[in-house]
Amino acid sequence: MSTGLKSALGSYARATKKVREVVDAVIDEQSFVELGAFIGGANELGEYKGEGVYCGLATVDDRDVAVLAINPEVFSGGISGRGAKKIADLVDRACNAGLPLISFIDSAGARVLDGVDALDGYDSVLAAYCKAYGSVPVITAVTGKCYGMLTYLADYSDLFIAVEKAKISTAAPLIISGESGKDVSGAKNHYKTTGVVTNLVKDTGELRALISEALEDMCDVVGETEDDPNRVCEDLTSSSSVKAVLASAFDEGSVLELRGGIAPEAVTAFAKLNGITAAVVGVSGKLTALGAAKITDFLNTADNAGVPVVNLVACTGTAACAAEETGALIRNVGDLIYTYNNLDVVKVTLVCGKTAGAGYTIFASKSACDYVMAWEKAAISPMESKAAAYMLYGKEIAKAKNTAAAERKFAAVYANENSAMEAAEKGYADMVIFPSHTRQYLIASMQAMIKR
Repeated sequence: MSTGLKSALGSYARATKKVREVVDAVIDEQSFVELGAFIGGANELGEYKGEGVYCGLATVDDRDVAVLAINPEVFSGGISGRGAKKIADLVDRACNAGLPLISFIDSAGARVLDGVDALDGYDSVLAAYCKAYGSVPVITAVTGKCYGMLTYLADYSDLFIAVEKAKISTAAPLIISGESGKDVSGAKNHYKTTGVVTNLVKDTGELRALISEALEDMCDVVGETEDDPNRVCEDLTSSSSVKAVLASAFDEGSVLELRGGIAPEAVTAFAKLNGITAAVVGVSGKLTALGAAKITDFLNTADNAGVPVVNLVACTGTAACAAEETGALIRNVGDLIYTYNNLDVVKVTLVCGKTAGAGYTIFASKSACDYVMAWEKAAISPMESKAAAYMLYGKEIAKAKNTAAAERKFAAVYANENSAMEAAEKGYADMVIFPSHTRQYLIASMQAMIKR
């Protein structure tokens, strides 16, 4: 080995030490094959080691993947024109080979000295990710800073993970905090408020486990399980919550929730039914604008991966309040309806509680779903029982000596007229089941629909 090469290798190894530690913590040991290692240069401010982009091919649990990481040691992770080309080239390689794309972001934004070259580079990066999303699984992890236009990768990633201490901001956080008086760039804020972050992790150990599980769910739709497919869910009753159904009826230890920090009325998670991966959408109560957007994002991921959808529905329609109505509710719910009705995957629905209005139309109608079942005490109706009672029997309730009792009475009458059995008799549900038999029927319907 020549002295020049030894020197270059040593210098490069020192410059990439920290970024290699992040990548090595996630990929299989000694599986990394680097691409474009010596692309770079120098100016009066220093050297561009690898153009600040560490990328190549590797394996995770023996699964081939394409990996790139922004090196924060090179100009604070600033993206240059040539660095952007390295990224775009790797993304194209992943698409052409059908490899999952894993990205580790720690960047302060564009490399300002590159001027318009950097801006043009960003366009090539965003265009490449737009092509990849929907073509291959795309997992992006923010391990430090993510400032500037790289934040928009969140919209072209199936998972957008962040380490708890990470910072995410479309502009320098000081600029935004100067306007608002508070720092909103924290990863926890983007997990619990905006929903940009799908999952939070404490360290690279948790990051590896999460990426491994996500890849299995998105790449291995049919697997194996030791959980009994005929297991009776003795703990489920007519009053059980959507999350209780998810915990009880699906394969033990298989649930991976995404965007759990926002819109609690909507649960989105990968889970398995007798080894078959399902994209579970659980909706209870009133659907909000943020909940609708959360579900739409998840449905896109499910469709991209070819994963069947299972709806667990106890939804009484959309939120009725001025803030939602004057916000993004109409647009987001409209986007959800469009997305749901254009999915190319099997859709199975279980109505497990009171379901009314848009809750039925979006998630449980026979025109939108391949198979619909309901618990014996579930209700399917045009509107909530209480509201319907006042609309249909308002005069009687007003005249009653005990208005509360009259309200309950007429609401019960309306509910009985719109029971799950009534819906099944009219052909709007395929099967009415006991809650304890939920697992068996979900598995049977899923397998039957997939085979079809």
